[in-house]
Amino acid sequence: MTPLTSLDELTPGQVFEFGTLCFTEADIIAFASLYDPQRFHLDAVAAKESMFGELIASGLHTLSASFGRIMGSGVFGTISEGGNRIDTCWPAPLRPNETIAIRTEVLETKPSRSGRPLGVAILRHTATRVADGVVVMEATGTHFLRR
Repeated sequence: MTPLTSLDELTPGQVFEFGTLCFTEADIIAFASLYDPQRFHLDAVAAKESMFGELIASGLHTLSASFGRIMGSGVFGTISEGGNRIDTCWPAPLRPNETIAIRTEVLETKPSRSGRPLGVAILRHTATRVADGVVVMEATGTHFLRR
């Protein structure tokens, strides 16, 4: 993907597609062991007794991997100055070996009021199961980008 050179290249409604991801059972357990050690992320047998009834990926894993894919693409790399908010929901579980598609939509852009060569972009990042089109993660973030 072509790297952006300015916030001004973004327009509301613009969409970026970042390919797909798939976590194996081993990936899910490894991430959860380090960062989200809950039984339904760690142990398939114990997960059967949870409200999910099976092993599922941590939402934090889905968010981290999706954001890694987005930032690793290089699209925002030269203009990103970080962010200060990300509102996230996980409306459906992600099971081992389910492929998800990663997408970002520009919701809003605005230049800095201070006159600095920066601005803010509100971006919605989604992870959607390829097999059935169900959204498993939606994260709306405030990103500081150079102009």
